[in-house]
Amino acid sequence: MNRFRSTKVEEKQIGDWNTVSELEDYAIVRTPPKGLLGTPMADVLFIYKARPGASKDKRKQLHLYGEEDAVFKRAIEIIDRKKNEQKRAQMHNEFVEKFRSSKFLNLNNIATPPGTLLGRKIQSTGLTARGFAEKSGIKAPSLYHHVSGGREISRELAIEYADKLQCDPVDLMFEKKSIPIWSKCDLLKSTELEEDYSPGRLFSYKANEKDLEVVVVPRDIFRPDIKAIKVVARGSMYHNKVAFYYRAENKEQNYLNQLCVVGVEVPVGPPEFSNDTETHFYFGTYEEIRGKSNLINPDPYVENQNKFILQDFKPTFIAPIIVLLNPEAVVDRTHLKGALPDEKLVRKEEQLSMEIERLKKELELEQNYKKEAMEYAEHHAKVSKEQKIKIAELAKQQEEQIQRVMDQVNKVTQQINEQSRQELYLQKDREKLIRKFPFRKIVGGKN
Repeated sequence: MNRFRSTKVEEKQIGDWNTVSELEDYAIVRTPPKGLLGTPMADVLFIYKARPGASKDKRKQLHLYGEEDAVFKRAIEIIDRKKNEQKRAQMHNEFVEKFRSSKFLNLNNIATPPGTLLGRKIQSTGLTARGFAEKSGIKAPSLYHHVSGGREISRELAIEYADKLQCDPVDLMFEKKSIPIWSKCDLLKSTELEEDYSPGRLFSYKANEKDLEVVVVPRDIFRPDIKAIKVVARGSMYHNKVAFYYRAENKEQNYLNQLCVVGVEVPVGPPEFSNDTETHFYFGTYEEIRGKSNLINPDPYVENQNKFILQDFKPTFIAPIIVLLNPEAVVDRTHLKGALPDEKLVRKEEQLSMEIERLKKELELEQNYKKEAMEYAEHHAKVSKEQKIKIAELAKQQEEQIQRVMDQVNKVTQQINEQSRQELYLQKDREKLIRKFPFRKIVGGKN
């Protein structure tokens, strides 16, 4: 948000102001005075109702900046223009309460000079300014003037320093944006605090604002009205994930099947005793079926009884999640490096990484070959075992067949031998008869 240096209220129109639209929401940022004689300043962003189908960049908005009292008076004038008397009175009272109760925004991080940021980044490498100058080849006197703030760090110098420090040049010009995580939720089970918080319901986890967990906001999504919640559900795919959303979001936007933070008005006590209500906030996937609004538990492994966070409810507030990330993804890791990376070392690291990937692929191929070889060996062993069994059976059958043939041969041999003996005996008997009764010729019918 731009900072003006005038004691008057500065007004800046944003979006399409050629159309008439109703004032819908606002955001307040108060900044403390600079020095004992300074004046507190304030930012107020008014958001108007967007036309259906209009893009976000065309949405009508009004930005006020200046001295706190002047901005407050001007903001009340704008709110009192609302035609609906009831809505005007409600927004008037809410704005006065929120403006007076809002705390000053700590601008120490935002106002940190580039020289200080450069000095911190050098310290995170484990080097002194002199050591960094010797290591990087930068002249020590120039570095000293830049770190001390004696000389301005230009865009070109920021790029040069960032190249030596292996960081984003923006981090040498501006401090990272950080906001507190105002609430948390568990998607898998209930959380027992002062009351029982069902799965998906947001709860405050710290009694004091100073004790709230802080998260770095990606620069591309930072806005004064950005808010953050965190999922704490061990065993869930969303565990330790931080969800960012805008508080002053268009209420007519399409939220179907999107992760959202929703607000629901619930009675404080029994209706016979009080009509007071309070807002409960929930995190989940918003859907509408047959005119009924449901909030679905986004965790795919949640038990069936916790599948629906809310059923057939009337939301009073809906804000889509714009970014869901692991907070460690935006944490600066430069402090983990003990020294500046050398160009040769970087190339060596790349070569080693490529070699590791190559070895991984070779190992994977080798493992696949071994697996196939084992499978073949097991199959071959199984087949060999079956073949051995078949061969043994065939050998047995052949032995039995040979034995049968040998038995037959022996039997035939015995028969032949027996027949030969009988023929021999007959031959001997014949010779004896011939010798005893010699044959004579028969002549004329007489011997």
